[in-house]
Amino acid sequence: MKLLFLSIIFCLFASCSTASRTTTFNVLEDTQVETPPFKIIDLTITPWVAGRKENGKGYMLKLILAQPFAALDSVLYVNDSGVWKTEDSSSKEAVYFANIIEKRQHQNELIFDGDPVKEYGNQPPKSPKGQVMIYYRYKNKPQRYIHKKPNIKQTLLYM
Repeated sequence: MKLLFLSIIFCLFASCSTASRTTTFNVLEDTQVETPPFKIIDLTITPWVAGRKENGKGYMLKLILAQPFAALDSVLYVNDSGVWKTEDSSSKEAVYFANIIEKRQHQNELIFDGDPVKEYGNQPPKSPKGQVMIYYRYKNKPQRYIHKKPNIKQTLLYM
């Protein structure tokens, strides 16, 4: 009886150690689309600069859609992000705004190592200034659309 019990235990341990293991990510992945489910009439970017260096700089984005789209989430421009806010208007068009404050980035050298923990602090490469990534949800799935031709206006200087 002891021999049968020990052989069953041994078989269980052997099968557990040889079982394939998979890693699942905890982060939802978004998909990039070529045409969004909404029609963009205009996307305007107005850079702004504060009177002093410590007050910062950033961008005001204005997005005009043909119809309201409730699932707009956020926007990414020049590696800085903002959240879309809607404006109540009586027109058919939907107007959304986002104010992005540019974060100061350190110009340190990149650290390359086999251990990803040692690479902590590396800055991602800068995205092109002429592209805006619009994040939204469609059919309950996160998606992103890259708008390549925004209207860039003259910089506002605050004194």
